[in-house]
Amino acid sequence: MIERLMANASLKALSILIAAVLWFVVLGSRNVEIAKEVPIEVVAPADLIVANEVPDKVSFRLAGPKAFLRNVLNRKEDPIRVNLTAAKPGLITYRFFTDNIQVPLGVKVLSINPTAIVVKLEVNRKKEIPVRLVMKGEAAAGHKINSLELLKNVVRIRGPESRIDQISELPTVPLDISTLEDSGERDIAVDLGKIPGVVIEGEPPRVRFSVTQTFGTYKIRNADVKVLTSRRFEAEPKEVTILVRASAEELKNLTSSRTYVTVDLKNKGPGVYDQQSVTTHLPSTAKLIKVIPNKVKVTLY
Repeated sequence: MIERLMANASLKALSILIAAVLWFVVLGSRNVEIAKEVPIEVVAPADLIVANEVPDKVSFRLAGPKAFLRNVLNRKEDPIRVNLTAAKPGLITYRFFTDNIQVPLGVKVLSINPTAIVVKLEVNRKKEIPVRLVMKGEAAAGHKINSLELLKNVVRIRGPESRIDQISELPTVPLDISTLEDSGERDIAVDLGKIPGVVIEGEPPRVRFSVTQTFGTYKIRNADVKVLTSRRFEAEPKEVTILVRASAEELKNLTSSRTYVTVDLKNKGPGVYDQQSVTTHLPSTAKLIKVIPNKVKVTLY
């Protein structure tokens, strides 16, 4: 046994010496301070619920060698479990201590924030609440909203008893009717506001809407002026505005390649041609109202 211990004694002694030197160098290096946040997880009894706002993290102020603190800062922490499974309804104070976080030798916990949290436990109650449809905006151009209705105007909510008792009606998240271009149905969320612990159970309300398209007047800006000639030319202005009457669906077809004006100067020689009338080109479904301006100046070279 002694022979085994003495084997390579010089190498073993050197290893111990190097480890000791490194240890003292680390401990003797400049100390720094960091803040390390650790998540909090509150575990309540099955029939109770947290009725107040509780911080989701606790911050530990640490001091020690920079090398050690770097590892602590980069380390992913498991949540601190606030186990209240045996608690009864009421207020419970839970305190945090330095041993809630694991730190290496040489690192100190300077402070904890918060040092404690107060958890309010209440009976977990369910209740059916009427829902009110809230709308915003105006019907999209070329559309008419014929009807809007909630197919299901009651939702079941669950939460702390004291908060559930205060709720008599819930609004929906505002429905932007400018986004409704076809008849149909869609789910709509309920606006719970800032009510801690209250959640919706089951499916959300559903709204049904009837929409029809109508005709409207639209401005097609920056329509190109094209000159029918084999010569180089310059048109003033280069673009015009076209007013048309069409449905919202037809508006999608009024692309730049299908909506423009032309000036016919075929077989014309070089010169300045002022006050030239334009010819408008549109899809057959759109009706021309006006072109601004309706005459242009063209210079041929």
